[in-house]
Amino acid sequence: MRKKDFFSIEQTYESKYSAYRKERNDEQKPEDARKTVFRFFALIRPHAFAMTVVVLAAMGSTVCNVIAPEYMGDVIDIIQKQLELRVQTGAVFDFSATYQKLIWLAALYGAASIFSFIQEFVSAGVSQRLVCTLREQMNGKLSRLPLSYFDKQTKGQVISKMINDIQNVSSSVQASILTIMTGAIQVVGSFIMLMLTRNYWMVMVAVCLAPVSGLLSYRVSKISKKWFRRYWDIMGDMNGHIEEMYAGHTIVRIFGHEQASIDEFADITKRLGHTSFVANMISGLLSPALTLIKNINYVSLCILGGYLYVAKSGTAAATGVGGLGSITKFLTYSGNFSSPIINLSAMINKIQSSLASAERVFNLLDEPEEAPDCTDNEPTETARGLVEFQHVAFRYKEDIPLIDDLSLTAAPGSVTAIVGPTGAGKTTIVNLLMRFYDVNAGQILLDGTDITTMSRDALRANFGMVLQDTWLFCGTIKDNIRYGNADATDEQIETAAKAAHIYDYIMSLPKGFDTELTEDASNISQGQRQLITIARAIVADPAVLILDEATSSVDTKTEQQIQNAMNTLMAGRTSFVIAHRLSTIKNADNILVMKKGAIVEQGTHEELLAADGFYALLYNSQYTDGIPPED
Repeated sequence: MRKKDFFSIEQTYESKYSAYRKERNDEQKPEDARKTVFRFFALIRPHAFAMTVVVLAAMGSTVCNVIAPEYMGDVIDIIQKQLELRVQTGAVFDFSATYQKLIWLAALYGAASIFSFIQEFVSAGVSQRLVCTLREQMNGKLSRLPLSYFDKQTKGQVISKMINDIQNVSSSVQASILTIMTGAIQVVGSFIMLMLTRNYWMVMVAVCLAPVSGLLSYRVSKISKKWFRRYWDIMGDMNGHIEEMYAGHTIVRIFGHEQASIDEFADITKRLGHTSFVANMISGLLSPALTLIKNINYVSLCILGGYLYVAKSGTAAATGVGGLGSITKFLTYSGNFSSPIINLSAMINKIQSSLASAERVFNLLDEPEEAPDCTDNEPTETARGLVEFQHVAFRYKEDIPLIDDLSLTAAPGSVTAIVGPTGAGKTTIVNLLMRFYDVNAGQILLDGTDITTMSRDALRANFGMVLQDTWLFCGTIKDNIRYGNADATDEQIETAAKAAHIYDYIMSLPKGFDTELTEDASNISQGQRQLITIARAIVADPAVLILDEATSSVDTKTEQQIQNAMNTLMAGRTSFVIAHRLSTIKNADNILVMKKGAIVEQGTHEELLAADGFYALLYNSQYTDGIPPED
């Protein structure tokens, strides 16, 4: 690829990446590798004893590997003297003097292997416990994050951080710890042994290129980390696209968007491939460069050592060079000194990738959490169901008005219907009631108590919800219904199923209530899924019910049955019903008509029709002839 072409692609992807970050409203935070490393090592503190064992084992292994060349050099010097003696006198080889040296050499390398095993065994346990800690922290964090975080993040990004990033950290943290720790000790030990040779000219040649290697590694790692961060961001996009396309594959096929989905996947894959190529290419250039520096250094040492050895006859004291064994020792120490730098460069891509993943994980852990629970007015008994909104104001975004000065009262046991066009703020009222979001101004009271002065769990224990979007988990039908009340008996579950008009269908199944539901409950119809969620709300027996278009996914006959069951269920309970089909809420005690976050009308069905206002317009627009059906 020509240089011009490469930079053209680079600029194209740079602009696309910036636009992609801006579109997600997730501008890249300043990258601070030092902060990430320090924070990661802070997690190691609870494992101080295990890490001490790792350090001691690393020191033991390194010491053995540093001392071993001394004996190896001595063996070579003995063999060299035997060769010289044989040439001069014809004497027979005598290797007896090498036996003890060889025994020590074998013992040292054997001990080094044992220390290395201990080091790897213990560090593997530490790394897995660290990853387990990160997973637990992230899982706990996700449960404490406000709903607004998930509104801004795609599922793919959250899943990618929870699985891919954690796995990436897990796969590289152990190797990184071992490489850095062992390499540091080996460099220091080898440098000390080099200095003990007292051949300062060769020492200068051996270490002079180390600063160059260090600077080169620093510059390359700084650039590659940025690209690895981008790689994991785009990986999150890919996960989100796959999850979305798989979950909605029926809709994709119905509307003929298979090719568009394939094209989008290809675009993401292309961006991912380019980013991965650039990241690995940049980091991959480091190892050959450092290897070249090492080879130049090694050749220079061989030439200088050979020159000093030849010149030693009469200047041995000046040169500081002994026999071939001494030169061998020096070259071995020189290799031990430079090898960790090469090994570190070989792992630079994995380390940078791990740091990028760790940074994404820490960024999630640093996200602002929900306001802490206040338990000043923790309810001690089931609520009566008096709900009041007093001059409530709320905005999802500061510059976009939504709800301003909203006041309403829902008496215990009353049915309050909320209607209005899309975007009027109907679901927002539910979010505020359940404290998925907190109000910007005003108060919401439950039985006269500000809901912000009680814990969310205590508040939500008084609410039951049936949403338009059903959610069932893998498990039996009985378990899914019991999800509303963990202490519900089988008799209560059957009663709830009968009230929801799903009992006969369940009993027609071969395993009845023990029928296993597949992922997304795809082995039953949408209407049946909705009926099970209604049974789940019934068995919870809440003081306040929230029904968000709960009958939208069933046929007309079943809808009437459910409506009758709901009328029985709502008796004596405060109920909020969000409805688009206005014929289903004609019997509500109070109908709130919302428009642009404000209540523009309220009253009973008959009162609102008589007023001939916005509600009447909405109601009559649902019929082609503009005439409401007869009751």
